[in-house]
Amino acid sequence: AVVSTQSTGCDSVGVLQSAGSNPEKRKSDIALFSKLIADTTANINLLIESLPTGEVSSENQLTRLMSLLKENQEADRELEEAREKARKQLELIKSASAAIASSQLKIRAELAEKLGS
Repeated sequence: AVVSTQSTGCDSVGVLQSAGSNPEKRKSDIALFSKLIADTTANINLLIESLPTGEVSSENQLTRLMSLLKENQEADRELEEAREKARKQLELIKSASAAIASSQLKIRAELAEKLGS
């Protein structure tokens, strides 16, 4: 409905611009322009009627707020679990990296010893 209203508005501007100075064309353009205005008005009314009401009871607000709070607490718990899992994985990576570095040093030392002999 919004696109239709926008299109009607653009069509109306086009009608006004094309009216020129021809009286017969101007009469038909005025009729068309009037129809476009009526269509736009109908579309605007439809949009207004489809809007949600602004009336929300305190009880509904409190219920929604409690629901959001519960969702927030659950998301916080999930975030903390993800952080802890990431910490453990980081420790595993650090440990594996240290083991690799140690092995590389040992291999280099053995290689240097063999080459030196």
